[in-house]
Amino acid sequence: MYVVEVIPFVRGSQVESLTYYASEFYAPGTIVTIPVRTREIRGMVSTSRPLSAAKTAVRAATFSLRRLPEQPHAHTLPPALIETAAKLTETYPVTTGAALFSLLPPEIREGTHTLPADQTRTEEAGLPLVSVLQTVREERYRTYRSRIREAFAHRGSVLFIVPTTADVERAYEALSQGIAERAVVFSPAFSEKRLARAYEALLDVSHAKLIITTPKHAFIDRHDITTIIIEQCRSPYYKARTRPYFDMRDVMKCMARRTGRALLLGDILPNTEDEYRRRTDVYLTESEHPKRMLFLSSFKIITHNDKPTGDVPFTLFSKQLNDALTRASGERKNTFLLAARRGLAPVVACADCGHIFRCPDSGRPYSLMKTQKRVLVSPESGATELIEERWFVSGTSGKRVRAPDSCPMCSSWRLRERGIGIQHIQEELRRLHPDTPVIVFDHTTATTFKKAQRLITNFYDTKGAILLATPMVLPYLDAPVEHAAVVSLDATRSIPSWRADEELFALLLTLRELTRGIVFVQTRTETDSLLEYATRGLVDQFYTDEIELRDSLAYPPFATFIHLTFRAPVAELMDLEAHITTAIAPTKVMFYSTTAPQGGVATRNGLIRVRTELWPDASLMDRLRTLPPSVRIEVNPARIV
Repeated sequence: MYVVEVIPFVRGSQVESLTYYASEFYAPGTIVTIPVRTREIRGMVSTSRPLSAAKTAVRAATFSLRRLPEQPHAHTLPPALIETAAKLTETYPVTTGAALFSLLPPEIREGTHTLPADQTRTEEAGLPLVSVLQTVREERYRTYRSRIREAFAHRGSVLFIVPTTADVERAYEALSQGIAERAVVFSPAFSEKRLARAYEALLDVSHAKLIITTPKHAFIDRHDITTIIIEQCRSPYYKARTRPYFDMRDVMKCMARRTGRALLLGDILPNTEDEYRRRTDVYLTESEHPKRMLFLSSFKIITHNDKPTGDVPFTLFSKQLNDALTRASGERKNTFLLAARRGLAPVVACADCGHIFRCPDSGRPYSLMKTQKRVLVSPESGATELIEERWFVSGTSGKRVRAPDSCPMCSSWRLRERGIGIQHIQEELRRLHPDTPVIVFDHTTATTFKKAQRLITNFYDTKGAILLATPMVLPYLDAPVEHAAVVSLDATRSIPSWRADEELFALLLTLRELTRGIVFVQTRTETDSLLEYATRGLVDQFYTDEIELRDSLAYPPFATFIHLTFRAPVAELMDLEAHITTAIAPTKVMFYSTTAPQGGVATRNGLIRVRTELWPDASLMDRLRTLPPSVRIEVNPARIV
């Protein structure tokens, strides 16, 4: 008989381990099915000891051990994954089991598929070499192909990670030439049969492999992986949207440290944190680092100086941009228009009392959306008509409610739309260019991967078409466009993120890379240094300014943010703040509100700054794990307001 300790795979669980007895030995790392109350869940064996060695502890226990059921198809996780998950508990307030639950693909966690058995390394693992590659996409992939050939020459496999499903096919086409039989591809869009074939190829360890995957399947392992490549390493899609909000870049850096693998970070504009570490020689420089990037496209800033009054209406398109759209359509050249926000407007407010309509679950302003519904008006004739409906939609919580006609605070009918949404731009385009094909790409039209592909194919095949899209379209644009335009730079800059300048600069560089002709940028403010850097491609100067600013504000990489969010009735808010303050003492937290209370319930935020020289702080993570599950905890989120 054996006493077996099992780490349960439960999202957000604070239970580190459960104890059972079993009739046979299970090696540490074995995934098993365990009974918990009236249900069964999956878990991983952490220790397995003979009963004779644990008799004293068993007799002293205040509870009786349950029997571990027989495990006919148990398999073992590679040690590298277990060690990485355990190490992440020092920088994220999560248990090892919850980390594995979040990181492992569901089919591995549930035992549907297995990973290759661990084998002894022929070479001793050394310190990881992290390199940063900054250049345009074509040059990056040229470097990637060279690194893959080098790894194959030493019988090493390469794990190649891309941020989205749309990037998987592009990466496969660019990297698999001549080595297609060695390429293994994982994608969330795969069917069960295709996914099974991918795992079958992964289990074949007779040859080194190129493993192309999204973050969903990035936490897999083979003993012969020697290089990890993270393409578009600045992409926000590497950050998980569910607890514990892992950043897959941090996970891969941790794995590289545990296994001694080389890690290559590539993008047109890597994160400022990575650039700072490159400048301070913590990271290496891959190829030649550019001080300035050159593009085939030109960059034109249009300062929109019109002043709307009662007699002069607001104009969305300047004469220069409108004329450029007319010329492009006449010459049968395609144009890409970027809209920063979805819906008709990102905010709706009352003109009398100033009330802003917000989602009660997240506290974020609702976006106003317009939909059309076909209804039957004559049962006899079968006649139908389209009826317009307006909805409030929260991009954070997904909540969707019918938009009211009056203010709930003062009953005023003077509700005003604030900001420019993609549906507003679409209506204006149809008015100004009724004969030009307009293809809209946003979360309402590109609801699936296949629909998104069809929209992009339609755009490239339709000469003279206009593609109106939010930034979610960028991974799907796999061929150049003639012209591109940012319809409202001010709306793009209004996104409340401490990374706003970095994100905007990267967006402008990406548009310049995608465009053959002219990139137009419409703004109602004066040109600043960021736009000048984008015009001239001065990436090195941008980094210098951004690093100096972050140093003065104690922002990453000079500190680590730990952000807390919680909601409670107003009367209970102060007690909850006091509980949090006591629980994480002596660490200090700054509490603040970003929204007004609604319906007697308020949302509060807390921010903890930990200086780089004091990070990681394992004791702080232990204290944060004692907070109630209702407190949302994120490490280095993109938004702190």
